[in-house]
Amino acid sequence: MFLQFSVNNYRSIKDTVTFSMATASKDNNNFFSVRKYDLLNSAVIYGANASGKSNILKAMAFMGNLVLNKTKVIQSTDTLPHDPFRLNTSTKDASSSFEIVFFIDEIKYRYGFEIDNTTVYSEWLFSDEKGKESKLFYRDSESDHYVNPQKFKEGFIFFENSTSKIKISKNQLFIWKCDQNDGEISKSILQWFSRFNMIDGINHDGYVHYTMKKMEDSTFKNEIITLVKTADIGIEDIVLQEDEVPTEIFEKLPIPEDLKQEILKDGGLKSVKINTYHNVFDENDAFVGKEVFELNDEESLGTQKFFKISAPILNTLKEGKILLIDELDASLHPMLTKHLIKLFHDKSINTKNAQLIFATHDTNLLKPQLFRRDQIWLTEKDKYGSTNIYSLAEIKNVRKTEDFESQYIQGKYGAIPYLGKFEF
Repeated sequence: MFLQFSVNNYRSIKDTVTFSMATASKDNNNFFSVRKYDLLNSAVIYGANASGKSNILKAMAFMGNLVLNKTKVIQSTDTLPHDPFRLNTSTKDASSSFEIVFFIDEIKYRYGFEIDNTTVYSEWLFSDEKGKESKLFYRDSESDHYVNPQKFKEGFIFFENSTSKIKISKNQLFIWKCDQNDGEISKSILQWFSRFNMIDGINHDGYVHYTMKKMEDSTFKNEIITLVKTADIGIEDIVLQEDEVPTEIFEKLPIPEDLKQEILKDGGLKSVKINTYHNVFDENDAFVGKEVFELNDEESLGTQKFFKISAPILNTLKEGKILLIDELDASLHPMLTKHLIKLFHDKSINTKNAQLIFATHDTNLLKPQLFRRDQIWLTEKDKYGSTNIYSLAEIKNVRKTEDFESQYIQGKYGAIPYLGKFEF
């Protein structure tokens, strides 16, 4: 469960900004409780084009990918990913820092690091079991390191008392080293980050393979079909159609001959199509059968997207994960977008306290019936090109029942484009 995220010097973010999923208003819906903390089920980020709302989500995803070492930094000569704020001479070549606060069961953790493309300058991990924070480890390139000998034994074996330093390469995260040594706490933290996922609402084709894989499970397939049916887009069934790739086409593929032979031993190469089934009626509106459509060629972009992101959304709900979506509303009718959001607000569906965080331009969603004030976040850039973020709950005199949409469009909350006059 996700509580808070802070970042500085990343893409359009120059100074430290903080995003929180903790409740900050007295509204009484769309949250769940962990210990004494009330956490939101969802949050939405608005802002003008290029204001940095996507970069807030990308910063979270960047941290997650680095913690999971998706870039495969293994040798001491490998470089770390680094994307600093480039519109200021003081930050262009400076390090970036990331910190996240989250829960694993009832334990609250605070983990973060400061890096550039060659060096981890600092890294820290704190835990809070009963209301008091304990330092598990801390490393800093300019001061002594610390590892808690009682509460973080998995890391203490790498600590040298004589030098007060952790034995680790400067381009490595300590959490990686502890996990590689089967550390219980570090492993649980990496598992938590593996449940912290981001999908792109515009370039959603990459998720079709995941959805197709999940459809191999008949129970999950039925849940996908049920969800698609609730969207009222006329689909009654979805079937994966496997066809063998003809030999003459397979032989022309530019792949090594030994790999071709391996594929042939495994039964040959197959192409998979996703077919949707629609009801067909006669002139008297009586049902007479079903018509097959090929998803990518004959269904609308909105229908394609709804299907392709359905599996990540259902999986997030079923397993209590955290899902980030950039441009959730792209190609979707506002009612369909609202339909997906409400799944996370429905306690009978979202039984595992899954959390959704997304960016959008769809002001139709700015309704007090759908969102609390602390669920609505706004990004805007200052005149120096730096992103700031704040929630509606931080703005004075915003009533919980007011028309958020009209007030936002009128500029009361900021975070809108200021358009200049164009003339030939």
